[in-house]
Amino acid sequence: MQRREAIAFLGLGTGIGVAALLIGCDADAGPASPTEPDASGDDPSSPDASTPPGTTPDACVGPTILMHDTNAQALYLDGSFGPLTGNIKVSYVVAGQTLTLDFWHGHGGTQHRFTLEPQHFEKLKAGQKVTLGTTTVDGHAHTLFIDPKDEHYRVPGAPDVPVQLAC
Repeated sequence: MQRREAIAFLGLGTGIGVAALLIGCDADAGPASPTEPDASGDDPSSPDASTPPGTTPDACVGPTILMHDTNAQALYLDGSFGPLTGNIKVSYVVAGQTLTLDFWHGHGGTQHRFTLEPQHFEKLKAGQKVTLGTTTVDGHAHTLFIDPKDEHYRVPGAPDVPVQLAC
């Protein structure tokens, strides 16, 4: 069953729709099909059969990737590299929640800050470099990037951590 068909099927009935959606995600998941109809007369191998009470089809599980804590690279106003700034922990990426961190410096007691949002974490999980700006302090802002693939930015001693992706 195609995912699109499973979603369209969802409106027909709660028991049927949930079973179709989850089975549509992994056609090999779920109990083996008996050869005889159940007591209600429904053929359990039919795509219209509901999930038996007390059972749940397996949830979708995507691939596992390895990630490590990564330093963000600050850029000076001319585009040259500044110091490393901010430890982007794997736990932040897995949580995927909006997070604001301090940049490496500020002015007059006010720090530049940068904010990572869920779409940034999704890009990092996909192995993509993320570039973003800081808050404006003392009339200027900075740019920084996070490169999850370049080993130069690995936090020293940071282990590889398996991260399970959703399907």
